Amino acid sequence: MSLRHIPLLGCSVVLLSLSGVAEADDAFQQALSIQPFSHADSVQEQLLPESEYQVIIGSIRRINNQLRAGREVRASGELLRATWQMRDGYSPDEAFKDALQQLTEQPNTLLYTCEGRECGSSSLWANQVFNNAKLYGPDEDQRYLALRLDSEPQRFISLYSITRGNKRSYLHLDQFTPKPAVTEALYPTPTTLLKVLKREGELLLLSVDMTHAEAEPTVEWVRLLVRMLRSDSLLRVSIDGAGAPALVEALKIGGIPDQRLIVGQPAPEQGVRITRIR
Repeated sequence: MSLRHIPLLGCSVVLLSLSGVAEADDAFQQALSIQPFSHADSVQEQLLPESEYQVIIGSIRRINNQLRAGREVRASGELLRATWQMRDGYSPDEAFKDALQQLTEQPNTLLYTCEGRECGSSSLWANQVFNNAKLYGPDEDQRYLALRLDSEPQRFISLYSITRGNKRSYLHLDQFTPKPAVTEALYPTPTTLLKVLKREGELLLLSVDMTHAEAEPTVEWVRLLVRMLRSDSLLRVSIDGAGAPALVEALKIGGIPDQRLIVGQPAPEQGVRITRIR
């Protein structure tokens, strides 16, 4: 082999390597439950096929040098981790809202959300929950949400956003697929429901099935919604969905005044959409 052929061979090796990286990146993107925000750049992609994982569904703190959460789910399964940095001119709130909209269009159960200092220490989220020091920033500039995708396979999604002291902003996603699926009944708190409704303007609850009004999950959802509405006596809502009339009646029976509830459109066919009027 002559020397002039060596650079050509080297280029072939490089091209093969880059092709393999591109294929791996494509496979990772296809495995994600959302499309990344269009005005953000990927800074981390990680796949852990076998992982012991802790889904955080409450505020966190450190006790005796151990991470403690208000509520949690521990299981084994596949963990995908992705971190994106916002481009200049775009906020993590925009990326967070975009991701949340994509997630709630799928069958899901909202579990927990927090903002700012109520989430606990950003250092704990960055270094002990997500194992990514880039996510450490001022406690008041963080946001977290956890939900469960109730499709096949079942997945838990943890979303976390932060704006660091240097003004760089990040959105992080943990996508956890437990094996076997978690069968424990999980519901959000009324406070979590109210926070999402007030911030996003609506709640899309595909798990609420008013065709089986006596079923335990439906009874529990009605109880949670009654408590949510009682916690803010000025809140008025419109409820859309095929089951909206039945849900409104159930809320009235639970003690919510008629003037605070409006029956909206018959869509969606599955679940209900609750929209904040004021």
